Amino acid sequence: MSFVETSVLKNSTIMLIHAERDDIFMNPDYQRMGGVWTMEKRQLLIDSILNDYDLPKIYFHAYSNEQISKTGKRYAVIDGRQRLETILDFIDGKFPLSKDFQYQRDSTLDLGGLTYGDIAKGFPKIRVKFDSFVLPIVTVSIEGDDLDLIEDMFSRLNEAVPLNAAEKRNAIGGFLVKAITDVAGHQFFQSRVRFRNNRYQHKEAAARFLLLEESFDSGRPIVDTKKVYLDDLARKYHSRGQKHVQRLAAAVNAVLDVMSREFAARDELLLAQGILTVYYIVFKSALNGGMTEKVTRSKLLRFRKKLSDNRDLAVREYAEASFDLLEFDRLNQQGTNDASSIKERTRILAAELGIEIPPQYMMTHGK
Repeated sequence: MSFVETSVLKNSTIMLIHAERDDIFMNPDYQRMGGVWTMEKRQLLIDSILNDYDLPKIYFHAYSNEQISKTGKRYAVIDGRQRLETILDFIDGKFPLSKDFQYQRDSTLDLGGLTYGDIAKGFPKIRVKFDSFVLPIVTVSIEGDDLDLIEDMFSRLNEAVPLNAAEKRNAIGGFLVKAITDVAGHQFFQSRVRFRNNRYQHKEAAARFLLLEESFDSGRPIVDTKKVYLDDLARKYHSRGQKHVQRLAAAVNAVLDVMSREFAARDELLLAQGILTVYYIVFKSALNGGMTEKVTRSKLLRFRKKLSDNRDLAVREYAEASFDLLEFDRLNQQGTNDASSIKERTRILAAELGIEIPPQYMMTHGK
């Protein structure tokens, strides 16, 4: 029987936490992305510390001796990563106080816009006060071996926080979530896509690819890639089917290898997520059919130009415009995760490129 024990961390001053930062694992699997707070929010936290406001509790997972030996860390952050990173970044001089900062104990002091280093030089007593601030850190120990309790605790602590779909799924943990993380680390996401990854957008796209592979591997067609189905997949393969999940990830990576070779760095064609599933299916079909030479970046650029020209033609002479291309445009702007939208856009693009899509992918679900 596993259970959670909590206790208040002693000697949890900012100075001590900064000194022991290398003992703290900031990015366990269930965590959300770091560095997503706005500058205004980061500065407000430092304002609160300097003016002695209470802070919400920070939760650390206290590692067992075995985990310490394995990882070289003593703690992992369960909740409070953004606060810790903000404090450490302020000490490292990565941002200043807000220009309108007011020190409430002595309003005659002008600290607005100063960095931690500026404060240390000009106002050493205030720096000591900041360093001595006690962070409200609670350590969590697991009696037993059920580490899922930590992931469950993270989810509970963040119920009132507006996590996005990818962050919530990441908190589920397990084999599938690990595969999502591995796929999101592929060169395609690291250097080819152009959309941001400040809140796990790369993992969201990687999860869609894995869901498609799961469907194809099971002999089923293209499926909806909506949140509910991505979450179901994560739960289904949380603690079983590890080898199957690894096979799915390997299949995805094989397609991404081909896509990475064709697309340019931070490619303008990869500016949005909505088109990625269509590109993925077309590239996978070309790879499986020995037709990769038909899917080139120059052809995709010409297709995009053809879409644009067709839109202009529709404004002037609607009857002369291509309905298929207009439909591609429409579907690319709405319902991009619907199976019907993915199938139709895939059909249109494949026809333009001369690529054969396996009939299995396009059939009606359940037939």
